Parts: sequence; C-alpha cells; structure tokens
Amino acid sequence: MEVVATDPVERVRQLKAEPGGGIWLVGGAELAGALYHEIDELILKVNPVTARAGIPLFAGKADSSRRPFALAGHVTLDSGVTFLTYTAATEPAA
Repeated sequence: MEVVATDPVERVRQLKAEPGGGIWLVGGAELAGALYHEIDELILKVNPVTARAGIPLFAGKADSSRRPFALAGHVTLDSGVTFLTYTAATEPAA
C-alpha cells in the first residue's frame, strides 16, 4: 500500500509504466474523478438495498468526455450483492 500526497495522475502514470500487477484505487469519488482518464477497469459493488441519497462514482471538476466500458464479468453472492467488472473499451465504429 502507498499513500500519495502528490499529483495522483502523475503517480498513477509512473506506476502504470512499471512492470507488475494492477493498481487498486481506494480513495472515493474525488480521487476517481481526478484519475478518470487513467482507469482501465471498474469493479462495481451493487447492494440490493435502496437509499434516498448517495454519492457519485466520479466527482470533482466537470468533464463531459464519455468513456465506454464493456462488461467483463460478474459475481452474485447469496446475499444478492453483485460485483460487476468492466474493462475500458474503444468506441464502436460508426
């Protein structure tokens, strides 16, 4: 584990250039928003519970760019909790 107090985009790009495994992002919507264009895979946890309010997946400065992701797999637990794995995809040809 590494805690970074510098520019997260710069650090993630450095890590991606190194050999080795993936990078697990933990830090919430603000960090995810800052790293929006660096994310190659999303793992979303869906709980079968409703709430009247929530938090965004990506927060921070507005960015209207669209990034497609393709469903790569899913796991549903006996509790109904589902984990959805998406990988970054390219836009389909027009």
